[in-house]
Amino acid sequence: MNSPIEHRILALFSACQGIASRRGFMDDVYPLLQRILPHERFVCGIATVAPVAVLDVVDAGFPSEFVDGIVDGRGRIASPVIRRWLMDDAPVYFDEAARAAFVEPEDAAWLASFRRHGMRNMMAHGVKDLHGGATSYFCFAGVADGGEEKMRLLQLIVPHMHAALRTHYRLKVRAQEVELSSREREVLQLVCVGKTNEAIGTILGISPWTVKVHVRNFMAKLNVSTRGHAAAMAMKNGLVSI
Repeated sequence: MNSPIEHRILALFSACQGIASRRGFMDDVYPLLQRILPHERFVCGIATVAPVAVLDVVDAGFPSEFVDGIVDGRGRIASPVIRRWLMDDAPVYFDEAARAAFVEPEDAAWLASFRRHGMRNMMAHGVKDLHGGATSYFCFAGVADGGEEKMRLLQLIVPHMHAALRTHYRLKVRAQEVELSSREREVLQLVCVGKTNEAIGTILGISPWTVKVHVRNFMAKLNVSTRGHAAAMAMKNGLVSI
């Protein structure tokens, strides 16, 4: 590798391996990312897989109103760009010319916010970390174009940024301590990867009814009303491994 862009990519890979904090991500990784793929705004996040629920967000330039508007109170993402990425598992490019292929009637608020904040286009890609129980997404607004070269570039660099983001997430100080029994933690771990009560009972050698009791107990302790919210809260507070 002898070209400037290739050297920048190698430098990005190296920086991603040494992340120890959110500040490190922004100070060491992000400047290299901006030079490799110039853009006006950037946001990334890490989320649970089933269902997708945002646990943490790193924002560089996206209006807070826009970001807050696409993540509901339980962390679920309401974005046609992220939805398309989840469907295709490939880099996505969106602009007004592609609107008809992306936007559904329920996306009207998202599109209005996109326009209100003067965005020209958006690219997105991420990693579905099914084995680890988490996923990550990376969105860029105001890129020069969405050509094939940039799509291939995203496919190359995003796995390294995913690794850096997950490391940063593991290193975060956990804000909440919840006392769970060992069995409740086992059941919660399996809920976080999308297992049903029947499947959990088979894995742990207990009845589905007993599983239901454990689910009810840890949901009460976490003060949540759904399994998806319980998974998001558990992962956010380090109660399970991801």
